[in-house]
Amino acid sequence: MADPNDLNLNVSFHSATDDSEQIEMVLDDGTFKVPVLATILGGTFQLQPYVPKVDFDSTGVALNTSTWTEILNVTSTLGKLDFIAMVGTSSNYRVRLTVDGTEVLDISMADLNAIGLSNAINVSIWAETANKNFRYHPKAPVDFTDSLKIEAMAVTGTPTVTHLITYREQG
Repeated sequence: MADPNDLNLNVSFHSATDDSEQIEMVLDDGTFKVPVLATILGGTFQLQPYVPKVDFDSTGVALNTSTWTEILNVTSTLGKLDFIAMVGTSSNYRVRLTVDGTEVLDISMADLNAIGLSNAINVSIWAETANKNFRYHPKAPVDFTDSLKIEAMAVTGTPTVTHLITYREQG
């Protein structure tokens, strides 16, 4: 047991049932760690990996000013959104992101330009190349527990957008 008055910070671990039995420490990358063998009681545990997904469209989707156009709709699954890239034939469009039924983003290319995020660097969201290209790359993935929807709408005219979206679904 550690002595709180020991200024050398010498610590040793011993078994709870036999104080003379010292617990083994493992040196891992310069750090001492306690190996643990754990048992889960009352059920089972299984890791659920997130399977990478890519949604890509190079043919383009025509937008209009009266309705939102669905770009991606993932439902009934857990997942993580990593990256959105959209390219328009003009900068006259907006993007909406809805996570688990809650709108978390609705912004136009002009709005991104107005707040100084045109050709910005080291930020999570920006517009580039005459504000035709939209990028969203959050520092940490956006978690969704049930649904993820990405939509676009024209502000004026009828621009066409193509996209590349990377996300992960729980496998």
